[in-house]
Amino acid sequence: MPAGTIGVIVSCGEALVDLMPERQDGGLVYRPVLGGSAYNVALGIARLGGASSYLWELSTDELGCAFAAALEEEGVDIASVRRSARATPVGIVDLSGPEPRYNIADPDRVMHDTVPPPLPERASIVVVGSAVLAQEPVATALEALAASAPLVAMDYNVRQPSISDLKTYRARLERMSSRAGIVKASEADLHMIGVDVPEAFLHRMLEAGAAMVVLTKGADGVSATTSAGTVSVAARRVDVVDAVGAGDAFMAGLLAALQFEGLLSGPALRQLTAPRLTDALDAAQSVAAAACTKRGAVMPKCSEIGGRFRRLA
Repeated sequence: MPAGTIGVIVSCGEALVDLMPERQDGGLVYRPVLGGSAYNVALGIARLGGASSYLWELSTDELGCAFAAALEEEGVDIASVRRSARATPVGIVDLSGPEPRYNIADPDRVMHDTVPPPLPERASIVVVGSAVLAQEPVATALEALAASAPLVAMDYNVRQPSISDLKTYRARLERMSSRAGIVKASEADLHMIGVDVPEAFLHRMLEAGAAMVVLTKGADGVSATTSAGTVSVAARRVDVVDAVGAGDAFMAGLLAALQFEGLLSGPALRQLTAPRLTDALDAAQSVAAAACTKRGAVMPKCSEIGGRFRRLA
């Protein structure tokens, strides 16, 4: 990357339409919202003023065109996006429990056998996770792509209905986490893959080679650990509409905050001081809180976060 060039955060993974349940005229209806973890993170970073790129396949159908238009409108680089005639996948959102649950209506539309395109030239970090790491053959292709990246951010974002082989899936997460710059998981993510003590699991990932591990705990806040120690930040108190997309918004906020400070490299992450790490986590919490005040996975804009973010030159 040429000197003085701002590295791009590349978000790699699914875009799918979330069907959000709503009560209407005494019955249940489903409202379509553009979503998908990787799409949300790419869009969220750009809305906060960061340099963002999206790397995956988008359909040429009407919904796929809507995804492409939304990304371009916010300034996300989609030059590496591959277009396909395959229909845009759909996920059904279940809000009946304490955590949102997601059921992809046709997993094969997301876990297709197309090898992801190469990383953009300006890529400084690639963000991977969610349902695409639970299904073959795309999971192996993504692991190889991540291995070629300058830095990796793992966002577990476990989607339980997509897991066909829990042992293999968990082994992949652990393998990729040990080589990652940032590993982020929620308590719910880790419980779904059979982890009884989330803090101990993430510390093991740090000992295995990760530069930073982050544990989100919903209303109980967030903690992050590097070789310099652990810091914790409380959750923001807001009137929650739903928590759909809150984890994606947190990840977008964390990555944007670190990007603005020039901290997206392995050495920089390992040397983060407690005050700078606390600032980054607090910024990410403010983004996640703003997302919780909206219906569905709607990524907040910079203007909604009270000046916590600035535009990159």
